[in-house]
Amino acid sequence: MYRVELSHNFETAHRLGTESSPPKCQSIHGHSWWVTVRLEGPRLDSDGILVEFGAFKKALRAWLDGEVDHALLLKKGDPVAAALRAVVPTMRIVELDENPTTEVIAAWIFHRCAEILHNELGVPRETAKVVNVHVQETRVNAASYSGA
Repeated sequence: MYRVELSHNFETAHRLGTESSPPKCQSIHGHSWWVTVRLEGPRLDSDGILVEFGAFKKALRAWLDGEVDHALLLKKGDPVAAALRAVVPTMRIVELDENPTTEVIAAWIFHRCAEILHNELGVPRETAKVVNVHVQETRVNAASYSGA
């Protein structure tokens, strides 16, 4: 089995908006996140490549830079989103189905990377797949997601 890894960073804030979340995490706070995506496949193409780094990096970075970097990640329905949009309508807010913990963010990025690989780049699932996304929230905190 062949494996390749690609990494990128982004600056994003989040807030854990449930009453049971740790109180300090209920405040809006940001991190300098690092994401590492691991792809895997059983064989290389005729050029000796599993997945062309450049195409995948370009698509991943376009999404992260265009939609996630300098955004605020909130759970759908968080009243903070409406309040902020009332003051700054153009604020970049991304609403996730779940509380935007590091674990949830890792799974969200995993699924987006699978869409990029298979739907945007057209790489067949039997050729290569996303096997792990590792998200480093701080120097000492990280989470990974490996799919179901």
